[in-house]
Amino acid sequence: MHVLVTGGTGLVGKSAVDHLLARGHTVRLFAVDASEVAAQWPEGVEPRDGDVGSDESVQGVARGCDAVLHVIGIVAEDAPKLTFAGINVEGTRRVVREAEAAEVRRFVYVSSLGADTGESDYHRSKLAGEEIVRQFRGNWTICRPGNVYGPGDEVISLMLKIVRASPVIPVMGDGEQEFQPIWVEDLGEALAVTVEREDLFGQVLELAGSERTTTNDLVDRFAEITRTTPRRLPVPEWLAAAGAKTAEALGVSLPIKADQITMLQEAM
Repeated sequence: MHVLVTGGTGLVGKSAVDHLLARGHTVRLFAVDASEVAAQWPEGVEPRDGDVGSDESVQGVARGCDAVLHVIGIVAEDAPKLTFAGINVEGTRRVVREAEAAEVRRFVYVSSLGADTGESDYHRSKLAGEEIVRQFRGNWTICRPGNVYGPGDEVISLMLKIVRASPVIPVMGDGEQEFQPIWVEDLGEALAVTVEREDLFGQVLELAGSERTTTNDLVDRFAEITRTTPRRLPVPEWLAAAGAKTAEALGVSLPIKADQITMLQEAM
């Protein structure tokens, strides 16, 4: 198959492209920096620079493709250019509309575990995207991955760096919020297989790793790996969220935003 992959330059997208190529498919890569990133694959990848936030960019991008793997999405806003409504919702609408115009028969949407129950703006936007995909006039499947970890991820790898470098680790609440992360290569393979599986029409797949963990558990594991003994500094969840909102209002850049704190509290 010739598969359109949107957002194939990020952690999840790159893995999905690797596995699609390994399974004998060709890929049209659609992202802002597609031409630059596509150089890492010697063959089988056709780059198309563009932005799902633009009608003009999306027009014609699915022409000649057999399937669409819609990965692109944002987990934090950077208004006014990058918003949940503009990328996760309207961007999905544009790609679905383009897939229908190109008569693509297969559409796989990468949502998020907890999209149906989460209260963060991010989860609400992914659920809105799911509702758009359900209207696709073809064979659709929705995938809801758990917290994805791999080289350069924004949560677990960041936590490892903090444990290695800092004598004090801020921990929200009691640190016992459970979540079930999935290794990026396992997710990439699962997405590639899902693209092939037309018998999954109309299904919602929850994709997570085999183990549940907590912040405290990860700090313990990373401390053992790095041979460090960091102290935990409990931070009330309400205080962390309030501080993040205040910083955003003042234009102060923090490594985590208020909405991401809500996501962590929801333990998805």
